Amino acid sequence: MKKLVALLLAVAMLLSFAACGEKTPDPETTTVPEEVTDPIDEAVDATTVADGTVTEPVSADGTTDPNATTDPNATTLPGETTTAGTPAAKPETPAEIIAYYNNAVNKAVAAKVGFNKLRYVDNEKLNAGILLKTFGDVMYKFMGIGAENKYTMDVTKGKWESDLPHQYLRKSTLTAGDVTGATCTVNGTQYTIVLNVKGGSSYADKNSKSNNSPIDKCGICVGDADKSYFDHKTAVVIYDAIDDILGGAKVSESYKNAKVKAVIDSTTGNLVSLTVEYDINVVIDVAGGGNATGSAHVFYKNFKY
Repeated sequence: MKKLVALLLAVAMLLSFAACGEKTPDPETTTVPEEVTDPIDEAVDATTVADGTVTEPVSADGTTDPNATTDPNATTLPGETTTAGTPAAKPETPAEIIAYYNNAVNKAVAAKVGFNKLRYVDNEKLNAGILLKTFGDVMYKFMGIGAENKYTMDVTKGKWESDLPHQYLRKSTLTAGDVTGATCTVNGTQYTIVLNVKGGSSYADKNSKSNNSPIDKCGICVGDADKSYFDHKTAVVIYDAIDDILGGAKVSESYKNAKVKAVIDSTTGNLVSLTVEYDINVVIDVAGGGNATGSAHVFYKNFKY
């Protein structure tokens, strides 16, 4: 039995030596199991392209921008436009709508855009004593009332006069406290913003002057002297026009039903058109005085950036 066991052990050793001496198979012929893609990893690595490389945000100068985003779902804040020229997020709240409007007007002012402007006051009524009846046409001229006092202007892009009063569009500084309502509707790539602006009033005589007119903050051309191109003729402006002949007059002016309507290209933030309308009432308190009323309309169109 011992000899048999020893013989079997010897045979086992020879077989193991033979196995160790066999040639290792060629690695080119080795079969490797097909790799399985983890669906979670595939979803996370959304920037991996077909050849296995990874795309990274690149800045304008060709260098990698580590702060840029490739998130296709990234959004912009209301009032902003994307670099690709796609529509900005639609403003929803009154504060967002007013800010969007202010940005559009102020962008036009900064660019010194070209545009066509028309202003007139119709539906005029004159309830006057003998003095104003006699000089009614002159009074209407000072107030900018009547078709004969219609004002038009074609402003060339970049050719605004350096004198501030001749800048026919001003910066808008409206706030939520200046409006009673703000809406924004969508028509294709255009946003139409409508702002209902609070009423206001102004007063002027030889010794005092005051003006509380939120409409003056919407971008229309206003001032405190007698100028034909002012869109809102306040009591201060009217008194300045008549003080040489009616220095003792007391002028009160008020407006109501003020509405601002702006059509804005949502892909650029540029104004397409702008309309400002309100009803005015002017009282001139002087011997034989009276009051005049009308509806004012100011139109801006054909903006050129």
